[in-house]
Amino acid sequence: MASVILTARSALFGEATPGRYGARRGGPPEVKLAVRTGLALAVIAARKGKASQAADAVAAFAHVRPLDRPSLVAKDGVVLIGCAPGQWLAVAEGSRAAGFVAKIAQALAPIASVTDHTSAKTVVRISGTRARDVLAKGCPIDLHPRAFQPGDAATTRMAQIGCTIWQVDGAPTYELAINSSVARSFWSWLTASAAEYGYEVSPAAPPPKST
Repeated sequence: MASVILTARSALFGEATPGRYGARRGGPPEVKLAVRTGLALAVIAARKGKASQAADAVAAFAHVRPLDRPSLVAKDGVVLIGCAPGQWLAVAEGSRAAGFVAKIAQALAPIASVTDHTSAKTVVRISGTRARDVLAKGCPIDLHPRAFQPGDAATTRMAQIGCTIWQVDGAPTYELAINSSVARSFWSWLTASAAEYGYEVSPAAPPPKST
């Protein structure tokens, strides 16, 4: 019997085609888009009355303590994003991604519930001088630097699509985790919103800097 090898593909496979699109004004594109690949994602929810214990356990596993507010911390290929009291979105990349969800679930049992969102979520990166302007077209929260800075995060809606957004750096660079089932609809809105500035789709996004 012939063996069948299955290859994991992004929900935006064949849609996020590398290249330059939209307005051409000379110089580098004002918006850059990329789909993050090779990630493992998990939602961690502390059990009742064990939020502090769960944070301690996550810190011991990831070597950085998660924050109990909508902010992110990152270290050695793991990003922890506060979503709600006692709840975090964990994103692992590179060598940390392999077996990540199973390992953190084992480390946190029975303190917290860990749900695998690796296939359920798609992570998109947007950066460049006009990145904030593009997102502002569909985002109800204030992304002005006075209100939203590197390290900040929020669970919100973008173009009426639920997402978790976090700011990676001051370029600015943002990453958004959205449900894979609506990833193509989101991408259609994002590229249409970026077209007036001109945008470039990269083959893959570089990993964020760890702190």
